[in-house]
Amino acid sequence: MKKRDDLPLNYKERLNSRTSFLVSAAVLVVLCLIFNQMDYAMIRQPAAQAKKAAEAQKQKEKENTVAAAETTTATVLAVGDNLVQPSLLSSGQSESGAWNYDSVYDNLRSDIQAADIAIVNQETPFTANHDAVSGTAPYATPTEIGDALVNAGFNVVTSATALIDDNGTSMLDETLNYWNTLQPDVTLVGIHDSQTSSAPKIVEINGIKIAFLDYTFPSYSSQSDSSQDSEEDTEGTDTASADSSTASSGSMIDTFNTTAVAAAIQTARASADCVIFSANWGKTEEPMPTEYEKEWANFLMEQGVDVVIGTNPNVLQPYGYLTDDAGHNMLIYYSLGNFVTGQETLKQLLGGMATFTIQKTVEGDQTTIEIQDAALTPLVMHYSYDNKEYRPYKLSEYTDALASAHSVRESIGDEFTLENLQTKYDEIMSMNVTPSTKTTLLDVTFDSDGNMYDASGNYVEDTDSITSSQYYQNLSSSGDSSEDSSEE
Repeated sequence: MKKRDDLPLNYKERLNSRTSFLVSAAVLVVLCLIFNQMDYAMIRQPAAQAKKAAEAQKQKEKENTVAAAETTTATVLAVGDNLVQPSLLSSGQSESGAWNYDSVYDNLRSDIQAADIAIVNQETPFTANHDAVSGTAPYATPTEIGDALVNAGFNVVTSATALIDDNGTSMLDETLNYWNTLQPDVTLVGIHDSQTSSAPKIVEINGIKIAFLDYTFPSYSSQSDSSQDSEEDTEGTDTASADSSTASSGSMIDTFNTTAVAAAIQTARASADCVIFSANWGKTEEPMPTEYEKEWANFLMEQGVDVVIGTNPNVLQPYGYLTDDAGHNMLIYYSLGNFVTGQETLKQLLGGMATFTIQKTVEGDQTTIEIQDAALTPLVMHYSYDNKEYRPYKLSEYTDALASAHSVRESIGDEFTLENLQTKYDEIMSMNVTPSTKTTLLDVTFDSDGNMYDASGNYVEDTDSITSSQYYQNLSSSGDSSEDSSEE
């Protein structure tokens, strides 16, 4: 009999059908689980592992970058004018005929030698001919003074000064020969052979490249000054005439000129991490910076100089910081005064020792330079004719007994006391120096009397400078008792 397709399934068939369905479902579930595991193992897990590895690598690179940030420092010490005069010259001469001046620098030797860079301004030219030595104009300083400076620990010497060519080209050549031949480890700045360029001198200390520049206003010959003293007043004499006797040495001394200075600073910045600029400027015996100083200070800041060290006035001037619109800070010591001298006023015997630290930080491809811990230690130049003692002291180590024994009291009497020295230092440091943004005096030149002239030889009157006396008169009349120091 033929089987009918429309008959209902019996129990056994229904059971088999359900079993097949369940088996298929189970197989499907198993396949889904297998595919899910395969997806995790082959796609999602590697992706997650790769992401985790990338994050770990990123963190490691970050840690390595932090670890790779290197910080190094170099300490700098600077003092003012080393001006050796007659009484000090005789103190170093022994009966045996030997000349030695090491004792002059004994009190500060440990400080000088502790610094990575120790700078001194050597005002006058050197000669090995003792018969030519002179402690008055025209100056000629024995090379034994240079030996003593090096023995004390000075390793940078600036010499672009108003007195360096007192004896003309021949003694300039002798001075250069002394430093270059007998003291090759000393960095000499500001003077050079007429056939060589005045390129920045670069010294590397602890991985920090430091460029040194040293400039002065046009120098003059004290020899020609002496002859002019007996003549009529030279006011109005043009600079070309005043400087004619030293024209041949002009190319050997770096003198202020905006074009030349800007180019030198640009070269220095391209080759070094930090630029230190020594400036021989200012008015003799005036503690307040002149308009000329302030205009040049602003110009130097705009060019990217990091530190300015001023000399020439023979007295201390304030120090502090200047900051431009871009946030660049420049430390400036307007004048460190005298370091060694035989001069005879209280403020001429009060000098300063500048100290600061250059910090270089390298992080990746970025390098930053900071000038830190800027300070000024007041110094006193002591000399006693009776004891044949000639040496600077720290003011903090000077005593009433030493002040009483100072031979300057033969000239100025009881004015020279420890208390008056401290008062004078505080007075100078309290002066607030107002920065200048003018440019009217940048390219003036000077005659031997300090008169200024423009490029055409016309006399330029200094209408913007004020003296320290005028400053305190103005302060008194305004009733302002502020004692903020400089731009600090």
